Amino acid sequence: MSFERLYLITLCLLTGVWILFPHFTSLLVCIFALTVLYGIIKKELAFTFQLLPALLALLYIFYLVYTIPTNHLPIALDFLEYKLSLFVFPFLFSFQPKFNMQWKYVIYSFLLSLTILVLFDIIQASFNYSRTGVLNSFYSSALSPSHHPTYLTAFISLAILLFLQLSRDTAFKKFKWCIYGIIGLFVLIHIPLSSLSGLLFLLIFFGFSLLIYLVKKGRVRLIIFIFLAGVIMGSTILSVQPSLKDNIKNAFSLVASYANSPQEFIKTRPFPMEGNEARLVVWTVAFEIFLDHPMGVGLGNLEEIMHQRLVHLGLQQQADLNYNPHNQFLQIAAELGVIGISLFLFILILGFYWSIKTNNWLLLLVISNLFINCLFESMLQRQSGIVFYTMWISILSTGFFIPKNEIT
Repeated sequence: MSFERLYLITLCLLTGVWILFPHFTSLLVCIFALTVLYGIIKKELAFTFQLLPALLALLYIFYLVYTIPTNHLPIALDFLEYKLSLFVFPFLFSFQPKFNMQWKYVIYSFLLSLTILVLFDIIQASFNYSRTGVLNSFYSSALSPSHHPTYLTAFISLAILLFLQLSRDTAFKKFKWCIYGIIGLFVLIHIPLSSLSGLLFLLIFFGFSLLIYLVKKGRVRLIIFIFLAGVIMGSTILSVQPSLKDNIKNAFSLVASYANSPQEFIKTRPFPMEGNEARLVVWTVAFEIFLDHPMGVGLGNLEEIMHQRLVHLGLQQQADLNYNPHNQFLQIAAELGVIGISLFLFILILGFYWSIKTNNWLLLLVISNLFINCLFESMLQRQSGIVFYTMWISILSTGFFIPKNEIT
């Protein structure tokens, strides 16, 4: 077997199979790493420095340094293991092939694996519903047991853009309606997954992209029609999914109450708190920790300090849940301090700038998705998020940029 084929096969396994079997991620990364090592020895790969992946690796080094002040070394070492992708993927993808890569197969692997996963999730939810009669089998984590719903919506967003590009290629003309059907399924599944940040990203990124496209084409009537259709569809979704409507109403109500008196809001929260209530509480606590420790509290210490603060506020039951800040910006700021959060923000800003400058819409989608989701979740605290974002940011920003005509 030629090295070119070996490299392609192991990369396809890495970008696709890990989605179906996340517990095999470490094994798949090791197999790909051995392939890269073999390619370096055979001089089939050449190292090329790229700033954005290098900054991701630098962020991991910061995490490594911030294990020094930890009071909980086993916890800090676990976090270092989870976050190892921040260093590994930028390093591995910095060694670029000297041959022409058949990138379409990498894309196909990702799209096929994700489609299988979504269909499997729907089937297993249907089976659970037929067995239990519980409609919540189609809701949130029950629908997506392999990956947190917010992470799954991130995968799906990238897949939608890739499918849209495939639909424009003449080679897929016969399958265009099939592709549109899958896109429709991917859009609709956002509703039962109930990830507010996932829905928000879908509306912002794809809505804005569609608006720009139609404005350039001068389709004013179509813009008006889509706007009206969107209002009707949104109203329908809210009526079909009352929990989502209640979630949105509750969010506005809580923000108004919080704005009046943050401290009073926190002290008067009953237990158990709803998701939006809990977020406002842990956001406030995490931000106060950052203000008290502008240079960071160290890796592995944040959960203990948050626990102590919540107990001091009289929220013992909430403290016992051991929540993280549910906001990646606050998570990094509290753990790594001003320098760490500045580095992370610079990575995002550079990603935005570079993707727009080079018309790299795939990278723009991944960076934008990471930014929006980081507002509501600590996206780099779980392997699903760390692997997905660091792998695709590294691929799309290291000379592996995939032009439209390269996908097929």
